[in-house]
Amino acid sequence: MSTLGGWGGWGGWGGWGQSGPGGDAGPPMLPEALTQSRAALVGPFLGATIPFKLPPDLDQPDRLGEWDIQQRLQTCSVELLSGLYFASRDDAMTVGFVDLNSHTLERKPVVRLVRPTKEIFASQLELVSNYAELRETRASEIVAQTMPTQVPFWASIIGMQAYRQPWTQALAALALSMTVDVEMRLKHGFCCPRPGTLSPQIQPMVAVPGHGSWPSGHATETFMVATVLQALLQTHKPGARYHEQLQRFAARVAVNRTVAGLHYPVDSAAGRLLGTALGEFFVARCTGGEINKWGFDGHRFHGRQGALVDFDLRVSMTDGSSGYYTCEPVAWRVTEAPLLAWVWKKAAAEWK
Repeated sequence: MSTLGGWGGWGGWGGWGQSGPGGDAGPPMLPEALTQSRAALVGPFLGATIPFKLPPDLDQPDRLGEWDIQQRLQTCSVELLSGLYFASRDDAMTVGFVDLNSHTLERKPVVRLVRPTKEIFASQLELVSNYAELRETRASEIVAQTMPTQVPFWASIIGMQAYRQPWTQALAALALSMTVDVEMRLKHGFCCPRPGTLSPQIQPMVAVPGHGSWPSGHATETFMVATVLQALLQTHKPGARYHEQLQRFAARVAVNRTVAGLHYPVDSAAGRLLGTALGEFFVARCTGGEINKWGFDGHRFHGRQGALVDFDLRVSMTDGSSGYYTCEPVAWRVTEAPLLAWVWKKAAAEWK
């Protein structure tokens, strides 16, 4: 799993920072200097001399513009996670959504994952071992392609600048916060061992995260961001080239985690679908759009007669040809969340 700090910190978010006028703690003598300065300046206290008013209408989305980045994320995260639910049965878990503001509370599935078998994980270990041959040539990427330092990769693809598109970064940070929460809940539910647990010869090249292997968090997050950014850019900059490059980058990050010895290819395949489904859901929550029901059947992640299958970006997730990806065009509409919609509009306006 990756962290989110880079989306809030890359290039500077809060101007003076998140701890008040001094940003961080500042010079050790700053509190004493401010105290001395005030004592020399203020004179007799005169009470409230600056006019102010309380807003007559409560809970207006545009008030988000007044808060610090961390508080914006926390405020919006409550709205984003509200209504999500998890259900498990046998080897499968479903992530769904209930519109809590609706008069009729109806469960709507977003994505369903079926965990691979022990035999599939064991057979995939051969691919993990083979990928280790690429470690020397990809070491710098593997280390760099973790949040927060992953942000410059996205920026180089879409031409994002910290000072020009701050709301796009806020939108991505918000989407990532939801994605990490969902993926961690699923990792807990599926409880799949890392490759290094199955063989002492894997020997990962970086520290092994303290949570389950399946589905891949990095794959989920990168494909989710690719989905969200592509939808955002389509509002003013339509074109297939962004989609192509964003998808290729997400796939490379996913594969690099296998190279590092942290994930099986089946982890990346599931993460690709989960990230796409969550990205579609996030966009729908921001815009009031429609989504489909996505699925991944880990039992079927093999070729003819049980042959090994690698993660492959060229495999379609929508036409059913793979046997393990499914996409049902149920096209049910997700209710727009006002706070998320306001952030989305601010981000979209940055690409005019």
